[in-house]
Amino acid sequence: MRRLFLLLPLALVAAALGVAAAAAPDCTTQQCLYLPLAVKPPSNAPEPTNTATPTNPPPDITPTQTLPPSRTPTRIATPTASSTPTRTTTASPTATPTLPPPSFVSCGTQPDAASAPNWPVQITAINKATETVTLKNRSSVAIDLTNWNMCSITGGQHHPISGSLAPGEVKNFVNTGGSIWNNTSADPGALYNPNGQLVSYFNS
Repeated sequence: MRRLFLLLPLALVAAALGVAAAAAPDCTTQQCLYLPLAVKPPSNAPEPTNTATPTNPPPDITPTQTLPPSRTPTRIATPTASSTPTRTTTASPTATPTLPPPSFVSCGTQPDAASAPNWPVQITAINKATETVTLKNRSSVAIDLTNWNMCSITGGQHHPISGSLAPGEVKNFVNTGGSIWNNTSADPGALYNPNGQLVSYFNS
């Protein structure tokens, strides 16, 4: 209900209350009292209509597309290259040198130095100052030096050797019976086996 505030003379108030009406006062010459009056609006006045406040429509829900599970690729093991076996080269057995025909006559006889194979025993050194001869067994078997001849060619003398040589063994043989080797000029040495074959030759 709307409230209307009207300025009504006091006489109108009295009329509304059923009180005998009196002469209307002259508000120009005296003070008048103004009271508020609540007046009901006509029944045919339209009632205020509550207008529904539009609400925002719900957002469109986009359906989520469910993707099928991806297939994880299977890792295939890469074959490891195998190492190529190393070819082991087997050394061919060394051919046994051929010994020359027997040629020993005496220690003073000059032999054919080029025919000496230096096998199976080799003269590796002759120290004329110390009267020492060094022999090496180049074969794979022991060598018995019995009846072998170690010769000083210039002096025509035998240098004493004895015993045996193990495979690969190197041994010094010292002369203790007086001078054999010529210290002032060339004096090569020659070694003969018991068969009289020239085995080794050494220039000294």
